[in-house]
Amino acid sequence: MKVFDRPVLIAGIIFLVLLAACTPGTTPVPVSIPPADPPKTTLPTSNINPSTAQDTAWAKIVAAARQEGKLTIYSFNFVGDIGLAISKAFKDEYNITVDIITGRGAEFAERLKTEKRLGRIVCDLTEGNATNLTNMKIEGLTVSVADDIPVLREKDVWIADILSMDPKDKHIIVWNFTVYSPYINTNVVKPGDEPKVWRDLLDPKWKGKMVLTDYVTSAGPYQVFVPLLREKVIDEEFLKALYKQDLRFSSALPDEAGLLARGERSISIRGSSGTYGRFIAEGAPIRAIPLSDGLVLSVITITAIKEAPHPNAAKVFINWFMSPQGQTVYGKIASAASARKDVPSFLHKNAQVIPQRSVMLTNEYVDEATKLFRERYLEKLWAK
Repeated sequence: MKVFDRPVLIAGIIFLVLLAACTPGTTPVPVSIPPADPPKTTLPTSNINPSTAQDTAWAKIVAAARQEGKLTIYSFNFVGDIGLAISKAFKDEYNITVDIITGRGAEFAERLKTEKRLGRIVCDLTEGNATNLTNMKIEGLTVSVADDIPVLREKDVWIADILSMDPKDKHIIVWNFTVYSPYINTNVVKPGDEPKVWRDLLDPKWKGKMVLTDYVTSAGPYQVFVPLLREKVIDEEFLKALYKQDLRFSSALPDEAGLLARGERSISIRGSSGTYGRFIAEGAPIRAIPLSDGLVLSVITITAIKEAPHPNAAKVFINWFMSPQGQTVYGKIASAASARKDVPSFLHKNAQVIPQRSVMLTNEYVDEATKLFRERYLEKLWAK
């Protein structure tokens, strides 16, 4: 039998006691140990800081968007150099190719309905006036992505509520605020001779000299006339008389601005500070007219398309475009104001309008404008 010396024997006993304490199914033997710091508590997954969870989720969306690698936008405002600048800046940032197809909102709505019927959606997101996007939502063509987009959670950076046009469902996001007012060609209309109130447009001297967006293919006129009608700035008799002024109807605001800039028309009835600002910045002799009895404050909106082929790229684009970087890219190339307070306005002074009285294009007005657009309200008045 091997004999152990006393120190070795004691050490062995302590080892066996500790081993027993760690062995399942045994009763641990109390051992006197020095006090230690309390162990750190690991929180359950459900209590993880929300911002950390959101950041992780957003990182996955960005990774998926890069994998998709492409994005298609149906756009009314991203025309020419504006679209090129936006596409390049976004691709430089995320390596995602952007195809921008320009046209009118009403046409896009019909196109999307056809794509949905055929089960071949091409568009990932679309932007334009709130009435057309509301029509698309009614048709079940859009989807809400607002809760996934980090920039939309920013507080106190917006000129006004960017979800004000669809606060419940959040399909429609406001990306720009604009003022609708008449514009004149300053080379044709003499100083002091411009209209001062809406009824001045009925003066016989303006007959055959005004242009308006075609109300049959665009909801644009409704966005102006519905609020003005309901606030009693104008009435139906005014609209009937206005039609007798031999109006020229154009396909879209850029066409109207072109007609006005070339002097082919003296007055554009529904000019937009966003669209017309670009022409003014390029030297066009046109200027906004702040009619004293009331102007309409409107919005430009964007929405994601339901069952789109590149849903993650659409989310990433909206987040980028609504960020200071995206808003600055657009503002500089379009000579426009921003929806953000922390981005300077690039709008030319001749497109800036401070209304003495303003009417905001609210959800209620948009809903009514949508209804009247469907019923061809102005056809009843104008019998076109």
